[in-house]
Amino acid sequence: MRSSIVLRSSASAAKAQNQASVLKTKLNNGLKIVAQDNNGAVSQLVLAFRAGARYQSAAQQGLIHHIRNFVGRDAQSYPGLQLVWSAAASGASLSSFATRDIFGVQISVPREQAAYALSILGHVAAKPAFKPWELEDVTPTILADLAHKTPYGIVFEDVHRAAFRNDPLSYSLYSSKREVGAFKSEELSKFAQKHFVSGNGVLVGINVNPSTLKDYAEESGAISEGLHVTNQAAPFRGGDIRRFARGNSVHVMLAGSGAAVNNVKARAIQSVLLQHIGRSSPLQFASLPGTQSALKILPDGVPGSAFQAAYDGSGLVGVYLIATPSNADTVVRTTVDALRNVKVQDLEVCKRRAVTDILFSAESASLSAYENATNALYKGPEQSELIAEINKVTAKDVEEFAKTAFKRFAVSTYGNADRIPYSEDL
Repeated sequence: MRSSIVLRSSASAAKAQNQASVLKTKLNNGLKIVAQDNNGAVSQLVLAFRAGARYQSAAQQGLIHHIRNFVGRDAQSYPGLQLVWSAAASGASLSSFATRDIFGVQISVPREQAAYALSILGHVAAKPAFKPWELEDVTPTILADLAHKTPYGIVFEDVHRAAFRNDPLSYSLYSSKREVGAFKSEELSKFAQKHFVSGNGVLVGINVNPSTLKDYAEESGAISEGLHVTNQAAPFRGGDIRRFARGNSVHVMLAGSGAAVNNVKARAIQSVLLQHIGRSSPLQFASLPGTQSALKILPDGVPGSAFQAAYDGSGLVGVYLIATPSNADTVVRTTVDALRNVKVQDLEVCKRRAVTDILFSAESASLSAYENATNALYKGPEQSELIAEINKVTAKDVEEFAKTAFKRFAVSTYGNADRIPYSEDL
């Protein structure tokens, strides 16, 4: 009873906060606006577009990686150096990001400089110039990205290739080495002209006066008018991608079919499932009440953690493991068995943890800005909606969701994977 009261209180508080301080609107030109003023000292500003890796064509894989690395260079009306120095002079930090669904630029700036930073953001994100002589300048940064990919990053990228095969969600966020520098100015510009437009974008501001955001969007003209761009569906298929690497460990990602961005009920159930799966822990008191994890079945010294990735129309949910070649087969089969035979022992604890994760994300202005951008572009749920739906989740919901999600697996590995079973054998 007490747990239910806590969950309902969290949902009510989140709903009250949203109603009091959030502006969500759509301009006549199609641009979406999301503003939330928490009275924080630092504003987070994001201009994002439906232009992630899935919007590349099959022949353009790696293009969005190049575009992301162009951010901070010349815009159509201003030299890149002038924009970067102007941002720095206002105390701002600027970064670009890309997922499979969206591409965007984020600026963190003292709130009194938010209006000025918006003018920089519009030119940097929506009006890149892609001047031919700058193509060589971005090559070293792209190669550096590739050189610094972690084992986790490698298996995370590869599990998408395994899960979605040749559909657009399988396209990587990274360029292959052979494609570095292959995209010319004209091709990059055509992609931007099609995707970086008002009907395809969202402007998000956290800790900023909503009228400041709206006035800029309506009056600046920095974002060209254009229509919404649709993407191609990418159903979960399952399969295997393996990469050999020397060493005494193998990194494994096991993924099933997860919730889509806009499916609030499925996302709520998945949030609870993730807390049930949890992570293995080396802590001495990890078996105390309320700290049980489905991954407690893993042998000592084998770390594991639940993960999810929600996209428009599809998603992934599963486990990341680090095993040794000698125990990899047993570890993978044991984990698969645990995922397919979920029995939730402490539902209320899992629900409270799921709500806490959502609230912690909301407390981070940068995470909140990114989530607001994704939800606005793909009709994702409000924070209060998701918490309210979590409150309704039953143990049966979680167990049935797991059975459906883990009928088939996508498996990616990095290391010595000779003893790891293929997905068709699981």
